[in-house]
This record gives sequence, C-alpha cells and structure tokens, in this order.
Amino acid sequence: MILTAFTTKAQINLIPDTVGICKGDTAFLEGKSNSFSKTASYHWRTPTSIKDNYKILPAREEGKYYLRVNSNNTSYTDSCYVKYFERPKLKFNDTLICNSSTALIGIKNTSYSYLWSTDETTPRIRIETPGKYSVKISNKGCSVTQALTVNFYKASTPSFGNEVTFCMSDDNKVLSIKPSAGSKITWSNGSNANSIIPYKEGVYWVRTESKTCGVSYDSVKVKLKACDCEILIPNSFTPNEDGKNDYFFPVLNCEYSYYNFTIEDRWDNTVFATNNVNSKWDGRFKGNLCPDDIYFYRIETIERNTGKKTARNGQISLFR
Repeated sequence: MILTAFTTKAQINLIPDTVGICKGDTAFLEGKSNSFSKTASYHWRTPTSIKDNYKILPAREEGKYYLRVNSNNTSYTDSCYVKYFERPKLKFNDTLICNSSTALIGIKNTSYSYLWSTDETTPRIRIETPGKYSVKISNKGCSVTQALTVNFYKASTPSFGNEVTFCMSDDNKVLSIKPSAGSKITWSNGSNANSIIPYKEGVYWVRTESKTCGVSYDSVKVKLKACDCEILIPNSFTPNEDGKNDYFFPVLNCEYSYYNFTIEDRWDNTVFATNNVNSKWDGRFKGNLCPDDIYFYRIETIERNTGKKTARNGQISLFR
C-alpha cells in the first residue's frame, strides 16, 4: 500500500469570506486557484453535511461553509459565510408626466442600494428624456432589476398669465389654447371651441379635461384699450341730472376732417345728430325727456392725417 503525504499550507483565499443572496435562492461556491492541478480533489463541509468531489457547490442553507482542496500533495483550506437577505419588494411603475419637461423617478428608501441604467446610484433620479429605464435594487447581496418606461405628455393647459390687453379695434382679440388629443374644453362663456373672442373686459376662465392628465383650470383678466385712433364708447348712461354720467358721448383720440354722430330710437327716429366733436347727448329730443330704452348710434369719421374712413355702429342703454 502506498501512502500519500499531504503538506498543509496556510489558509488562502479560495472562496469569498461572505456571500449574500436572496432568501430562497441558491449560492454557487467555487474554489479557484492557479495552483490547483486537474486531478485536485474538493471536500466541503456545509452547515449540515459533508460534500465531496464538488468543484462548484450549490449552497442552499445559510451558515458557514468550509472548503479543503488537495492538489499536488498540498492541502488548501478556506471558508465562507452564506448570508440570506430579504428580496427588495419595491416596485416602480411606468410613469407618465403631465405638463413638465423633467421627471423625478424612484422612491425614497435608503435601506437599499441602487444602480440605474444611467449609472446613477441614488434612490431617485431626475430625467429629461422619455424612454425606457432600469434599476438594480440590492439588499446586501440580494438584488432585483426592474424596468420602467417614462413618457412626457403635454395636456391642454393654457398659460395666459394674469392679465392680457387688447386694442378695441383689433380684429384678433383671441384667447386660444392648443388642445391635446382627447381633451375636453369648456370656457367661461360656455364655448367648447379651441379659441374665443373676448368682446368685453373681465375675467375669462377655461377648463380642460383629459383621461391622461385629469382636470386643469386657468383664467385671465382681459382689458381693452384704445389704440391708434380708436374711439371709446360707453354702453349706457343715466341722464337724471345728478351730475354723474348725465351725457352720452364718445371719447376721441384723433383729429378728424369729417365727423358725424347720430342716435336713433328703436323706430328709426333720429333723436340726436351732430358734426361737432365736442357735442354730447343729454337724453332729450326737442327738449323732451326720452324714455328708458335702448338706442342705436352711428359714428362716421375721416382721420385728418391719414384720410382713413371709419364707421362705427352700436347700441346704448338709457336709464334714469
């Protein structure tokens, strides 16, 4: 019988000192060294049994594992502790961002470590580009990888600012929004169109609703002003001799080579007419008080500097 003597060598790093994996998974331990021969023998001691002739050992129990490798008349030893950790239970859903050019995705949980497809390692990251992203979440040695898709959506939310001013003579007095697909629009005047024309001063609001981004509101205060040679014309007056709003007259902002101002009642009777830019109607006809009613005016002008001819028609309410 031939006896083979083995020389015990000092412990070397054949396997990691610690291996962390998810509870329920299997760790595979392998002793590696360039000194091992092809005929080397492997002997394992697990927390519950002895395993021989496993170059790669499946470790299914938590605890200390010992390895002895016999190679070229030398015995090498090392050990490893297999630790099981709970699998991270965080879940990131696909994300849709409304009315923004950036998105903060992730979750505030610092008990795990993170590695995003962007190479960032924080629990949450800010992105500016839509697309597919992934993150590897690790609880010590237990890791899961999740993927999510981020999209940006522009809802039909207008942004008028607090106030907008139009010229009274401007034909393009328009409040407008660009609707997104499937959006429902409702204006304060009841319109469901994309645009409305504000005929008078005041606050206008618009409500937009979409299945994707829900309901949004915006409002704006509209002011009208006289621009260029615009004429300011009130819509009512009270000729009751109380010294307040007793006369009806237009406010002129230009000089005219021709000016004609007439007022008629609802039966087409002319109750006031003048070519004098300073004349005002006192609510009388031939010295008699006109009744409370709606009257109709026409103002025809020719601008002195430009020769531009303009005719303006409207109605005025008389109250006493």
